Amino acid sequence: MVPRRYIYSPAACIQATMRSALAGFVAIVAVACGSATPAPVGAPLTITQVKFAVLDSVGLPVYCDPDFYPIARQGGEQASAIARYPEIQADPELYSAIIAHEKLSETDVNDQEKLVIYRVYKNLNALTLTKAGDSYAFSFRVRSTSGAASYLLVTGTVLVDGAVTVSSRTPTGAPNCPICLAAATLISTPNGNVRVTDVKPGMLVWTVGADGARIAAPVLEVGSIQVPAGHMMVHLVLSDGRELLASPGHRTADGRQLGLLARGDSLDGSIITTWELMPYAGDRTYDLLPAGPTGAYWANGIQLSSTLRWVAMGP
Repeated sequence: MVPRRYIYSPAACIQATMRSALAGFVAIVAVACGSATPAPVGAPLTITQVKFAVLDSVGLPVYCDPDFYPIARQGGEQASAIARYPEIQADPELYSAIIAHEKLSETDVNDQEKLVIYRVYKNLNALTLTKAGDSYAFSFRVRSTSGAASYLLVTGTVLVDGAVTVSSRTPTGAPNCPICLAAATLISTPNGNVRVTDVKPGMLVWTVGADGARIAAPVLEVGSIQVPAGHMMVHLVLSDGRELLASPGHRTADGRQLGLLARGDSLDGSIITTWELMPYAGDRTYDLLPAGPTGAYWANGIQLSSTLRWVAMGP
């Protein structure tokens, strides 16, 4: 982009001032006569093009990426990109807009380009637009490039022709993504409790069979992920003394999110007497997936469902 050059000229300034005053006078007269009209809206863009206009103007959204939360799996994003490519390609408006924006060829797309397309697709999906007349409203998190805040909640509108207006940029925290168990959590196994950080694939743990009985089964998968700064965990205590520290998005064995529970609720045959959010002092959280139909296991003696199972099942 060629930088703009500004040159000071007294004569030019006088002329510019006179033109500005005349334009203001004309505008006042127009309003007084009732003939003022809003600025015309340009030719409407497709919804994907409108989203690109917002992202290009405001920045990329920060969200709970399904390929990295609750657990990042090696090669998972590339595998997802290849698997989802036919679905993306089947939407002509979406696909052509991505191809044009990323300056890619529509034919002979290799795996690396499919990954580019998939990442753009996820960014587009993370942006929600609410239609209102000739404009859309938006509100989403972006990473801050200056100041003390790491993230900003940006709110504004975009016209159907892609003209973006930002109304506010408010400091906010990271998205509260469901990312599993605290490092000190103990997992129940036939050989006694094992710290979750020491659980390995193939190790036998207690899980729940299809008939509801407790059975031993090998661990299919384990994983950990670095938590975002300021990540909050649910600390809960049951009336029988059992205690747990886990992410709000982690689910109980019956599918409820820990973050949606409250004091007085029932959990695994007991009652919650303490429920609070507290900052996590660790830098990573952990999870495991036992073999079997339920994906359940006992963490600090409390029956939970593996977040890896919920990722496999989908939202």
